[in-house]
Amino acid sequence: MTLILDRPVRTNRTAISHRDLTPAQQNGWDSLEELTYDLEEAAKKGANVVAELLLAHATAAQFLGIDLPAGDTLTKCSCAGCPDDCDAIVPFSACAEYLDGNVQRTQCTPCVKDHRRYGN
Repeated sequence: MTLILDRPVRTNRTAISHRDLTPAQQNGWDSLEELTYDLEEAAKKGANVVAELLLAHATAAQFLGIDLPAGDTLTKCSCAGCPDDCDAIVPFSACAEYLDGNVQRTQCTPCVKDHRRYGN
């Protein structure tokens, strides 16, 4: 399998919109989300996959042009209260989480500031 990587969309950023990614980069992001889920499931079964998870996210951040603090992972904002359907990809440490019914949602820093949700 050959993987062709696009150049970073931006550099020295703390976030990027999923909509700003090329189709190839969007597919790459979707693959990263699937890999993250698989690694988290493996960790629940006792596998030590922390290094693999951090490496995957650090590599993705480099190609997306996002500054990622060491040991952090990327996440996409899933704010249900956002009128603009925020889809910012940001470092997880810069986010807040809340429970929306039975769904755990993530809010990026601007969404927390503009319309913080406290859940149930």
